[in-house]
Formats: sequence, structure tokens, C-alpha cells
Amino acid sequence: MSKAQCLLLDFDGPVCDIFAGLPAPTVAARLRATLEGAGAVVPLEVQATDDPLEVFRFSGGLSGDLNELALSALTRLETEAAGTARLTPGAADLMTRARNRGLPIAIVSNNSVSAVEAFLDREGLAAQIAYISARSAVDPSLMKPNPHLLDQALSHLGADPSASLLVGDSVTDVEASKLAGVVAVGYANRPGKVERLGAVGADLIVTSMVELADALR
Repeated sequence: MSKAQCLLLDFDGPVCDIFAGLPAPTVAARLRATLEGAGAVVPLEVQATDDPLEVFRFSGGLSGDLNELALSALTRLETEAAGTARLTPGAADLMTRARNRGLPIAIVSNNSVSAVEAFLDREGLAAQIAYISARSAVDPSLMKPNPHLLDQALSHLGADPSASLLVGDSVTDVEASKLAGVVAVGYANRPGKVERLGAVGADLIVTSMVELADALR
């Protein structure tokens, strides 16, 4: 943390639990229903997932109109969920201490820009964030583990990847970090994640955002 020039934060996990009030399985089901209502045939493996982002990834193989519909519907549902999302303990302190040290912060998220903005505004944290690099394109392949969103944030901030950290709670965060040349900090917020994030090469692992905030005390 003392050597970092840039702090990149995944949104769902390190910053908040976006689906705390509107559960992810409900969002996934609503998104599937929207696609089916428009004529899409949803295969069994997509019917079984509780992850809305996986349903959106599936839409990338459909027609352009259905893919656009999925993007619009998911963005609307995520923005609704942001109204009842739960702030992650330690996240606000980490942002404040990073800014006090002159360390720029970017959100790098597979969730929508509008959902990130809505939550940050609600919590009074928008001024802490220098840039939001989040989902806006209809092409699901641009989401992490593709390094596109990380590269976009690094370019905007003029940051050296090797002196930048991405804090994320998923395997795709670590994979994207490796592809972008960024230090991967795994946030193991659930049982089994220490092993999973370590197995894909996380450079550091924390089990609480308070640990990172304390490192900047």
C-alpha cells in the first residue's frame, strides 16, 4: 500500500453488497423473464444460474436487439438494487485515507455505471472517486476477466499498472489484474475464497476491507 500510485476497487464486494436488499437470484430471474418475454430461448444452464451477470453474458450470443434489451434491463435492476445495497465495513475509511494520501481511486466493475453512481451518491462517497470504469457496452466480453475496464481506468488516471492495485473478491478480478499487469489483492469475504483467489494467483489476500484501511492509517 505504501508503494501504490493508484487504487482500483471492484464494486460488488469491496465497496458494497449490491444485492443485499434485492437478491441476485431475483435479479437473474427477472432478467431471464425479460429475455423470454421477448422471444429468447434460455438454456437450462442459464435457467439454473443465480448470477445476473451470467445471464447477461448469455445475451451476448443472441440478436443485437435482445442483447440491448438485456443490457437495459440489467442496468435498471442493478440501479434499483443500489438503493438497498449495504456498504462494506472499512470501505469508506479506506477511500478517505487513500484520498488523504493523494492516492487516486477508481471503481472498476462489471456492474453498470449508473448503479455505481447511484450507490456512491447515496452514501456521500462520490467525491472520493476519481473515475468509474464500469459496464456500459452491450458486449459482455468486455467485462472482467477481460482487462478492458482496468486498462480504461489506468489510462484515464495515467497510472503505471505495476504500481496499481485492484481489490476484488472474484476469480475474474484476479485474472483481469494479471492480464493488465496490476497487483491483484483478493478480498476473501466468504468461506473458501482464500483458497480460490490464491489458486488463481492473487498477490495479496485480505479477509476484511478494514485491513486495507488500517494499512493507510
